[in-house]
Amino acid sequence: MKKHIVITIVDSSIIYDFREINNDEKKYVNKNIANNNSLFYTLEYFKKHIDKICYLIKNQSLSIESLCIKKLVTFKYVILLMDFFEISYLKLDMPSTLALEDYEMFLNVKSLKLIDCYYMPKFMLSKFEDNGVHINMKNENKVSDRFMLQQDSFDYETLYYRKALDIKEVYPGIIDDIKEFLRINYNLKTINIYVFSKEIIENVIDLVKDDESRNIIVFLHQGYDKGNFITSNFSWLKELNKKCKKEYMCEFRIVYSNSFLSNNLFKQLTFNNLKLIASLCIYVSFVSLIIIKSYDYIDKLSVDKLNTDIISSSIANNINNEPVEVNQNPDEEDEEEEITLSEREQMIQKYTFEKAFSNLKKINNETVGYLTINNTEVKYPVVQHDDNVYYLKHDYFKKSKSVGWIFMDYRNNSKSWDDNTIIYGHYSSGNGIMFGSLKNILNSKWRKNSENMIFSYDTEKESYKFKIFAGYKVDYTTDYLITNFDDEKEFNDFIKLIRDRSNFDTDDKITYGDKILTLSTCAGSGNRRLVIHAVMLKEEE
Repeated sequence: MKKHIVITIVDSSIIYDFREINNDEKKYVNKNIANNNSLFYTLEYFKKHIDKICYLIKNQSLSIESLCIKKLVTFKYVILLMDFFEISYLKLDMPSTLALEDYEMFLNVKSLKLIDCYYMPKFMLSKFEDNGVHINMKNENKVSDRFMLQQDSFDYETLYYRKALDIKEVYPGIIDDIKEFLRINYNLKTINIYVFSKEIIENVIDLVKDDESRNIIVFLHQGYDKGNFITSNFSWLKELNKKCKKEYMCEFRIVYSNSFLSNNLFKQLTFNNLKLIASLCIYVSFVSLIIIKSYDYIDKLSVDKLNTDIISSSIANNINNEPVEVNQNPDEEDEEEEITLSEREQMIQKYTFEKAFSNLKKINNETVGYLTINNTEVKYPVVQHDDNVYYLKHDYFKKSKSVGWIFMDYRNNSKSWDDNTIIYGHYSSGNGIMFGSLKNILNSKWRKNSENMIFSYDTEKESYKFKIFAGYKVDYTTDYLITNFDDEKEFNDFIKLIRDRSNFDTDDKITYGDKILTLSTCAGSGNRRLVIHAVMLKEEE
């Protein structure tokens, strides 16, 4: 069932929820009419009419001081509510913690003085305290030492960042420990189960299904299944997995041991059979490699075709249906052809994003700009969604694809420049598409060409030039993902931080008020990031 934004006014507080509504409440959706002090909106309507909704709430209650959020949602539009009403007290009344980028966003609310939340990492807590914001954390239920030992964790800070949960033994209170872990942790991707019973598996699924923000894979490690639970309950597991995929954001995968595979797949085979299987495996591996390379090539072709279509649409707009003069002298045919080709090349050189923008918006209405970096594969339209997750797994045509697309941070204003505008993309090393070729910038030979250091970012109305002044690889952190700065000191501290990290030095003078463009991608495997910073050039430059 589709969920709706529900805003309830109670005294001087706004209660913000995102939930399923009943048939009676559906009559009030997008009508701007309160029912039992509540307003009901679709997410799309709420985005477009946020200003109107703010004034409507203000007319119902003149003294709004606090905001209570009951559902883990995109907070971009919640921030607009907080700024409009100058909210001083924020209550995060939800069963889990938040992403670091969401905490960072609340840092920009200048009126905020108090936050009630379940848990917040220590370094983020310090940032709020530096801003004069007091934090009340509600994680009163303690995780047992036995659980901490299983997870090889020493404090809640390490639990927050863990991507895997290991269930190696069952003991009284383990379900409570897992429940508390899920409330503290934000980054969980996998759960490894090494002990087996229907009860433990069902309990784990019940806990995971209540946390809609996650897409978790549950691995059942068959090598530890001494009682043959998996083989005895395979049909039950299969049906449960179907339900998980369909109704919850999780799925099962069985990890078979080598001995199990050997005993059950190869014990009947003769030596010749094994040689045949080995040959088949080599063949399959070779074919798989070709397929992978083919997919890389197809991805690159689709991107190249899109860029060709963009330039073609720009050329079509340049021509403006002007009449063509017919050459009356056959002897001048070759010269006329050369002129035509030359004109076409000039049209391509004069390509502007503005002329192609309307066509791009027809393909993807979330298009906000076009990024081009010399001597790299980076020549892409830039999109912006309501979160920083969607375009990690969707391409420009909004089709599900692991290569994703190039997208702007949802906190940035795409129509005007923030102090620091952030653009993300996957690191695709196989074919260099997306941000896979940004590694070139860390190469001194690439930087020796001064023209490479200046790139363009086009918007619907204007084209901007940026000059690269810093680039580096760094372990995962959010300290370079700040979109705006409160004062000159904070800005200068930021510039010093990224310049100290940079693999190279430049003599570019960066001053308070300059606009920074940050490009962020993965640095291969693990949690490392490759980050590039550039400063907007002024017209005289």
